[in-house]
Amino acid sequence: MSLSFLLRVLWEHWPWWLAGAGVGLWLVPLARIVPRRVLQRAQAPLHEWRGPGGGLEQPVPLARRIWVPAANTGLWAYAAVTAGQPVFWSALLAAGLASALVLLALIDWDTTLLPDWIVLPLGVAGLVGSYVGVIQHSLIASVASAFVVLGLLGGLAWVFRRIRGVSGIGGGDIKLLAALATWWGVLDVLHVILGASIITLVWYFVWRRFKGLGPQDEWPFGPAIVVAALVWGL
Repeated sequence: MSLSFLLRVLWEHWPWWLAGAGVGLWLVPLARIVPRRVLQRAQAPLHEWRGPGGGLEQPVPLARRIWVPAANTGLWAYAAVTAGQPVFWSALLAAGLASALVLLALIDWDTTLLPDWIVLPLGVAGLVGSYVGVIQHSLIASVASAFVVLGLLGGLAWVFRRIRGVSGIGGGDIKLLAALATWWGVLDVLHVILGASIITLVWYFVWRRFKGLGPQDEWPFGPAIVVAALVWGL
């Protein structure tokens, strides 16, 4: 990618990357506000919900305030450059999907939560996009894909729990993958699951080796799903 091409993209699509930067600045505080309100509404102790990110009682890392807006800026600019027809709505849906996924990754990393407040609207947006023709799949195909993913992963999780006595995959992860199925279909989601499984295994062992994990810490699958989905879908 030449410097002239990059400058041209920045000039032609400046409203998109500027909006992406603005939204990215809000993602960091939202990643603390949303799970806090979810847990407070459920009357759940905040300190019991802690992932590798340290939970809601730890201060937000300074690096996160830098890389999240930067990454979201790039995602919005890329969505604008690669948008299909109609350009505006296609780019807006793709950009919104990317930001929602980043937000979910941050929340899951800190708390091991994937709130329905974000996951369910993500699935609804996929259905709306398929209904109006912005997404390539038909509405029937999107609905069927979501049910297939729910049934397949839910069934596997039930079998694993009966055999091992513990859940192999969280309910939030299943809902997120079903929501992604409304956007991309079953086959693409299976690719995302494969990529996420590899990512989370490598990520887990590297983190455990160099950072360590507390006895109460759980390892979230959501961030790996998000990374794989962004790479595969965008």
